[in-house]
Amino acid sequence: MSDSLSPDEANGVADAVAFITSAASTLIAQQWGVRPPVVHKALSTPEAVAVTTTRYLLALGAGKSPAEAAGHVGRSLLADANQRAA
Repeated sequence: MSDSLSPDEANGVADAVAFITSAASTLIAQQWGVRPPVVHKALSTPEAVAVTTTRYLLALGAGKSPAEAAGHVGRSLLADANQRAA
């Protein structure tokens, strides 16, 4: 078994991370009363995308379905944002 992702799997991960980032941006913006593009820009930096991707892959590796993994990572992003705002 290979440790690398096929091109189709890599695209699926990138799509999932983009969805997670977009959804989390909207929810965080609503909670904080700011515009979603401001939050999306912060969550779209290379470092933030790397963290989100890593969390997503770890959740998949832990046996979660893609939907469960996305939900888990999204909730983590919201919790992190709330903790930083407190």
